This record gives sequence, structure tokens and C-alpha cells, in this order.
Amino acid sequence: MEPDLLVQGPMNKTRVLVVEADSIISAELESRLRRLGYDVAGRVDTGEDAIRKSREARPDVALVDLELGGVVNGTEAARHIQTKLKLPVIYLSANSSDTTIYRARDTVPFGLLLTPFDERELKVAIEMAVYRHQMEMEREELIDQLQRALAQVEALNGLLPICAQCKKVRDDGGYWSQVEAYIEQRTKARFSHGLCPDCYETAVIHHHEEMRKKRRRKTRRTAATPSPADLPTS
Repeated sequence: MEPDLLVQGPMNKTRVLVVEADSIISAELESRLRRLGYDVAGRVDTGEDAIRKSREARPDVALVDLELGGVVNGTEAARHIQTKLKLPVIYLSANSSDTTIYRARDTVPFGLLLTPFDERELKVAIEMAVYRHQMEMEREELIDQLQRALAQVEALNGLLPICAQCKKVRDDGGYWSQVEAYIEQRTKARFSHGLCPDCYETAVIHHHEEMRKKRRRKTRRTAATPSPADLPTS
């Protein structure tokens, strides 16, 4: 059996900002939100206060009266909260006209609740808005990570002058440096040094050859040194 949204409270309480000019409606909204298990981050009645409170309290979602008037109206406040503060907004409106819907649509809100609405509708709208906002933030972070990784790749793109003898590379300033240092300065890559199987085999052969040369030189020196019996006697 699926859990009831009205019975099952959030594990971490979602913080909701109420932006409503009518004090009676605002108080009723706060009461309903608390019954549903949410924290109310504040109640404000102007667009200016909505922006200020959103900046200070950083709520998880803001419920904004679409018909809010004043110097900063509801849609202007919502646009600022979403684009500048990166917080989700759900509009509240008693007007279901096409004009109202188009006004709301133009600011790309995370939801629109037409009053009157019941508590289940309110909770579904909040939960969906918070979840969608979380997914969008994670997507933006992933895009940012991919862009940073692409920038690192592009930093190594193009013609790279390299010495055919010592294998050093030349940077844009004309300085020559080891390949490892050049790459480490331009990416997050770090190098650990070892020997591949072919180079290991070559190193072992070279080591054995050097040991044989030393033994031959020692043998020749020993053979060239006369023994005491071969020394002339007086």
C-alpha cells in the first residue's frame, strides 16, 4: 500500500516562504503548511520583502501571490527569486484566465496553484517543486563539471612542439619543460613513475650486460697482474 502524503511527514522539514498580501489568507496558509509538517520561513506581503526574506532565509520554496501589487509585483519578485537567488517559486492565484496563465508561464515557475485548493494539492505542488529544483541544481553542477573538464582538454588541444631527442615540450612562452610538468600545470592529472614490461625487460638486459662488462674488466685486470711467483728474483 502506498504511503499517504498527508500522513507521512518529510524526513527533513522543507522550509516554505509565504508571499501573500492578504493577512488572513497568509495566516491560513501558514497554519495549513504547519499541519502538513513544513517549516514556515516567514510571511511577507510585498515583492521587495519577498526578495529580501528569500535572500536572508534561503527557503526551499516560495509560495508567491501572482496578483501581488506594489513597486515590485508578484511576477517580478518571482523572477528575481528564481533567476538571481536560484530558489523555486510556486504561484498562488484565484484567477484562472488565459492572461493570468500566460503571465505565470512567462517566468517559468515551478508550479501554479489555483485557489481554492486542498491540502493534498498544496503538498503535491511543494514536493514536486522541491524535487524538480534539486534535480535542476544537480544537472547544472554536472554541466559545470563537464565544462571545466572540457576546458582542461581544450588547454592541451592543438600543435604541441616536442623535442625529438630529450622529449621536452615547448609552452606558449617559449620555455621547454618535461612532458609531465607541462601536463600537470594544465590539468588535474598527476604522474606516478614506473616501468612498462618492455622497458623493464630492456632495463634488466642492460643491467646484466653491465654486470658482465664489469666481470670481464675485473678478469682482465686480474690476468694482467703478475703473481708473486712470476716476479723476478734478485
